[in-house]
Amino acid sequence: MNITPACALAAFALLTSCGADQPVDAGPTKVAHEMHAAMGGLDNWNNTRYVSFKFQVGQGGEWRVSRTHLWDKWEGRYRFESTDGEGIRSVALFNVNTKQGKVYVDGQELPAEQAQEQIDRAYGAYINDTYWLAMPWKWLEPGVNLKYVGEESVDGEACDVVELSFEQVGLTPGDVYTAFVSKASHLMVHWEYKLQSDQQGSSNWVYTTTNGLKLAATHKRPDGSEINMGDPVVSNEVDESLFADPAKTL
Repeated sequence: MNITPACALAAFALLTSCGADQPVDAGPTKVAHEMHAAMGGLDNWNNTRYVSFKFQVGQGGEWRVSRTHLWDKWEGRYRFESTDGEGIRSVALFNVNTKQGKVYVDGQELPAEQAQEQIDRAYGAYINDTYWLAMPWKWLEPGVNLKYVGEESVDGEACDVVELSFEQVGLTPGDVYTAFVSKASHLMVHWEYKLQSDQQGSSNWVYTTTNGLKLAATHKRPDGSEINMGDPVVSNEVDESLFADPAKTL
């Protein structure tokens, strides 16, 4: 099963307060601005440098997929940790802007050609997993089309419904997302997605607050499974050796 609504924009590392040319009182743009304010403010998100989180897929605390991320949003430095089914640990230390770096498997550095294959996979995970973490922050980025669909109720909660489509950006620009934003909390509480691969799905978004900013904590799916983000943390300070030392652990 593909778990990847991976249309996250390649410009994710350079999140800015885009869409300023759109009137704030316009339908979907107004919803976006209200949502960002409820989440802690777009300027505060852009001014926060480091993000750490997990991407875990499973049910009842049993994870069949689990990987860990540390992202320097300002400079593009990245640490990606994963463990395969045999318990072998991999660490990719690279830059999301250049897609260059090093990979260590079971503590040993891989040759350059093998390392690049792993970095490409880690980059794909970065695009996908950060989208599950922070998709609501991305609505006003270049290449994102917002369309106000109307109002609908989700679990008895009145919501504004906004469709997101994309103009030749990201890894899968043919993806389409329908977001349901609570009229009371101004948070996106539910989404439905149709990927360019024709896969469809939906989940409810549950949030956590870290240093005044809201990020996804988990996503509850209709079948009882979830995509869980661990314990996301944003900060402006981090152990710099994490971007260079594969022996460290997030």
